[in-house]
Amino acid sequence: MIKTVKIVPPYKPLVQLRWCCAACCVQWVLFRRGFWVDQEEIAKYTGLKVPKKMAQYYIYPVKITRKRKDWGTSVHMEKQINKLFKDKNIPLKIKKYNYSVIKDTTKFIAENLKSSNDIMIDFHWYGLSKRKKSYNWGHVCVVAGVELTKKPKLILGDPGFNQPKYWKADLKKLVSAMSPKYDGHERGFWVISKV
Repeated sequence: MIKTVKIVPPYKPLVQLRWCCAACCVQWVLFRRGFWVDQEEIAKYTGLKVPKKMAQYYIYPVKITRKRKDWGTSVHMEKQINKLFKDKNIPLKIKKYNYSVIKDTTKFIAENLKSSNDIMIDFHWYGLSKRKKSYNWGHVCVVAGVELTKKPKLILGDPGFNQPKYWKADLKKLVSAMSPKYDGHERGFWVISKV
């Protein structure tokens, strides 16, 4: 039997708006903890950037950029999300851990899940997908669980509108997909815990 550590209580899946995977993951976390903040409001805090032709589809004003690599939310959003929590009187904090500073990724994940801390994972699709050219961007999911085997797998909660809500991925491949070699950004994990 495979030993699995899961987040308790479990997540209730939500679907992201375009380029709002990180904001939607924050929303998954807040909803699991009994709070509600609109996804677009979260995205506004994280500095959402979209192409000009898409700006009309958002309620809140969004930043416009022509650079495809800048579409979405910032990978450096820790400060902005902590400000959101403070502004909304939500007794949580978020901290980013780049993958290169974590010595034992499996232990890091299992210990945080056992402590009921939420984990968001930031990776680059290019490192995981077989369709390399069509998946050249970053993505954020929540970690719903980890299978503690010789080759650990993460159970990811995915806000993507064209993705299964839950899927499993090899942890070693996910960590490899956090490398800055794909777009210059070192990716990793955000841990959300009580203040």
